[in-house]
Amino acid sequence: MRDSGKVLTELRKQAQNPNYKFNRIYRILCNPDIYVKAYSNIYGNNGSSTSGTDNETADGFSEKKIYQLIESIKDESYQPKPARRTYIPKKNGKVRPLGIPSFIDRLLQEVCRMILESIYEPMFSDNSHGFRPNRSCHTALKQIRNTFRGANWFIEGDIKGCFDNISHQKLIEILRKKIADERFIRLMWKFLKAGYMENWKYNNTYSGTPQGGIISPILANMYMNELDKYVENVIKKELTQFNIGEAKHNKIHNPEYLELTHKMAALKKKIEKLDENDSKRQEYISEYKSIKKYRYTIPAQLGLKGYKNLQYVRYADDFIIAVLGSKEDCSNIRKKLSEFLSEELKLELSEEKTLITHSRKRARFLNYQIQVRENYKVFEDKNGIKRRVGNLGIVLYMPHDVVIDYITKKKVVEDVNADHWRGKARPYLQVISDLEIITTYNAEIRGLYNYYAMAENVCDQMDMVYHVMEYSCLKTLAGKHKTSVSKIKTRYRIGDEWGVRYNTSKEIGKIRYFYNQGFKMNKTPNKDSSFDNTANTAMYAGRTELEQRMMAHKCELCGKENVKFHIHHIHKVKDLKGKESWERLMIERNRKTLVLCEECHKKVHAQ
Repeated sequence: MRDSGKVLTELRKQAQNPNYKFNRIYRILCNPDIYVKAYSNIYGNNGSSTSGTDNETADGFSEKKIYQLIESIKDESYQPKPARRTYIPKKNGKVRPLGIPSFIDRLLQEVCRMILESIYEPMFSDNSHGFRPNRSCHTALKQIRNTFRGANWFIEGDIKGCFDNISHQKLIEILRKKIADERFIRLMWKFLKAGYMENWKYNNTYSGTPQGGIISPILANMYMNELDKYVENVIKKELTQFNIGEAKHNKIHNPEYLELTHKMAALKKKIEKLDENDSKRQEYISEYKSIKKYRYTIPAQLGLKGYKNLQYVRYADDFIIAVLGSKEDCSNIRKKLSEFLSEELKLELSEEKTLITHSRKRARFLNYQIQVRENYKVFEDKNGIKRRVGNLGIVLYMPHDVVIDYITKKKVVEDVNADHWRGKARPYLQVISDLEIITTYNAEIRGLYNYYAMAENVCDQMDMVYHVMEYSCLKTLAGKHKTSVSKIKTRYRIGDEWGVRYNTSKEIGKIRYFYNQGFKMNKTPNKDSSFDNTANTAMYAGRTELEQRMMAHKCELCGKENVKFHIHHIHKVKDLKGKESWERLMIERNRKTLVLCEECHKKVHAQ
């Protein structure tokens, strides 16, 4: 049994060669160690406690099940079960379908995902940010802010039902470019054609990636990588001849700026000729300073003759292109993109939603507004001489309609259309403790702020959210205790702030304040919170704590050694009552899992 980390690292090294084809990757699926790693990756996900069509969850995962799965892999008898279809609400009030695979299918998908990520991650574009290791919405926005400067136009890309319309045939064709192992290819076909159950009726899947499947994001990125390569290698270089010449040449100078410069030069000569006591000299100096001050406010150049530039960023199925060129260039790019998506990827570009927006207006991407703003900064150098730096920089904004939608969804105002918003209580929260109520509001405020921390106007927009949420929280507490808002605030006031005192098993007199950390623009949001939740194959060297516990083959309840492990998995530690010894052990260790022998696991469920 080979160490799975080393196997994946080896795959990644081989993938560095663009001409290398993988012939023997199916055999990796017969390595028990990689399933241990896969389980450690997914057991903590919320979906691990949700059952598929076979009613199985992360609880009860065992060494025996690993070897049963491997046997079905070896003789290719493995067949994924149809996903259980459910529906989740969308922001626009509609619902979208979600497939819930069986846990064993999710486990095998995670193994395949790790393999595919090791192979394809090195070849993915730097302009792609969705569901990739160490990348997120914030890294995409950061790239936009750093590279889209000086653009004239934005193209906001919109693909109709992208992930639901991915061609299975085309996806397999893309897989075969790098993978020559037909057994692995047949397994991918099985995942794609597994279908779904809705109202106990089986439905085939003819296109799209497996809904709710762990493997879906990497498959979608492999598919959309074809678009990335087309934009970078064809659109950018061949069709429009972008990025040709040098930016510093063929500058178009501003005539007004040149005229003012000549006037200043003439005035300077006059000043030098006159005596210091001459009244006319002071008039010339005053005029010189006035012209110089005004000149700081206008651009020295109006553009670059004959120079074009194109920048591109994609997150999942959303993409945006910045163009230093003409509107005609943008129309041609949109047309070529539409043709490529239709002919090569069997997808449809929405003509009405793929907008061409002037850079001085605000385009939309990842629910941020993006604009090029002309900004000239005047500073003094080390010699005390004033200098100016011109900057056609990118500015990110938090849209006001986001605030409207948020407070409407949360139902925290009486009338969102009123001139002055008045917060209202949320009665459904009154059944939980005061501490939990404040914690809920804090989490909601913090979540919204963390996402829009890169916006220049985040302080103003979040201040509106904060005041409404605070009053709503106070009214919720007042309704629970059948008193007034003012009395609640007096009861919970602590200095200049307010909050709830509570005790823990380790500490007495702790305070949970209502959100008091303020709001400020942050150009580099916290990496730990902004990255997408995907594993990083570059860091597969060591084992996780859970992997070590599983590979120890020791029951954590009775202490027996050299036993085949069974995993007892729960949804939340806080739901445990502590009546049984295994409950107290999980509470003490603050763990959602126990590694048990088969006998102990049966006893736990019997209790």
